[in-house]
Amino acid sequence: MENAALERIQRRVQQTILEDAKQQLQRHLEETKQHQDRLRQLVTKMQGTPTQEKGELPIAKPPESMRNVMHPSMSAAEQELMQSVEDTIVENAEVTGYNLLIQMAEKMNMGDAIPSLAQSLQDEEKMLGWLRANAPAMFAKLWPQIEESSSSSSTTASSPSQIKTTTENIADIDQTFTCDTCNEIFGAREQLKHHAMQRHESK
Repeated sequence: MENAALERIQRRVQQTILEDAKQQLQRHLEETKQHQDRLRQLVTKMQGTPTQEKGELPIAKPPESMRNVMHPSMSAAEQELMQSVEDTIVENAEVTGYNLLIQMAEKMNMGDAIPSLAQSLQDEEKMLGWLRANAPAMFAKLWPQIEESSSSSSTTASSPSQIKTTTENIADIDQTFTCDTCNEIFGAREQLKHHAMQRHESK
């Protein structure tokens, strides 16, 4: 999991729009590199071969049809909010994973591995605690940006004049229009307006 986590944290450091989150993620990135080194040493000590393969991170994802609709239209603040939730999910999984590894080491009489695993567990617990403690502040920073983005992109094309024009165009289909002054008949509303201006209003 650490291999996949490292790649994700590197991406988050580049993408986050919150400076305090960037700094915390950068610190945790360095910690995650140390976690990788500890695991490599433990695997090598057990006569194993460390792997560069990446596991699947436990990230909650909506159905693909919803993602195709949501993601292209999401603002940077909305994406940041979703990513911060995923940060917490991933860290919680890593805490659970290290707790399980420590229990397995105890059962397998591998006491030498426990200090290294416990040190990495402590780092993950600190990061998880930071995310939980700062979640309200991050939400408070992001929500005004989300509201602003949502309001500016909602109904800009639905001004009263545009609605009136659209309604008139629909009403004009298969209709004729008669001049109230001279009873002349026209096939379009605009023709009637032009006639009235030229023939009657100019007099």
